Amino acid sequence: MDKVPGLKTNKRREKVLAAAASLFGQQGFDGTSFSMVAKKSGEQKTFVQYHFENKEVLWKAAVSYVWLQRNTALPRYVEDMSLQRRDPEDRETMIRDLCRTILQFTFEHPEWVKIMFQESSTPGPRLDWLIQEFIGTDFIEGKAMIELGQHHGLLPEVNAMDLLHILSGALIYLVNVAPITERVLGIDPSSLAYREQHVDSLVQILSKASPSPASQ
Repeated sequence: MDKVPGLKTNKRREKVLAAAASLFGQQGFDGTSFSMVAKKSGEQKTFVQYHFENKEVLWKAAVSYVWLQRNTALPRYVEDMSLQRRDPEDRETMIRDLCRTILQFTFEHPEWVKIMFQESSTPGPRLDWLIQEFIGTDFIEGKAMIELGQHHGLLPEVNAMDLLHILSGALIYLVNVAPITERVLGIDPSSLAYREQHVDSLVQILSKASPSPASQ
């Protein structure tokens, strides 16, 4: 029995949000209904409708839920100014760990990427809201992270936003084509071994393209 008032309801609400986010990512906004969300979450449709007055409210709540999870899972490297006091090996480890975390989270929660792609394919008010609330900040913080890495000689001296797109694509693409990769190569891209191999390859590419600390 829950000792904290509302705790059981909050857990049920989170189940609804997780189910809604998954469906919005897979089916899109128009292809998702309250009935589908209720069925996937194991809740009654009336429960879903009681907490979310319409589908747009549910969509915004589901997106916010996913981004909160993502922001909690990803370390705030941009704010970790102790990076300036780390030796090159530790700095490379930080980049490697960040790539690992992004890759693992995206495999576990592919809906955050799928929702972005769904809304980007049909630009409108929802995409505007998504950019205003989350993606705009993501771009700013991502660019700052790239520039910080460049400042310390960890990343190639190219356009920071271009590099952000390239690195994001290198991580997210693997998740999006995982079913294809598994069928063609007979390998599970979500496995720890394959993810480590992928990150190792990416870090090696970055280290080859970046000037060594001694040359700075």
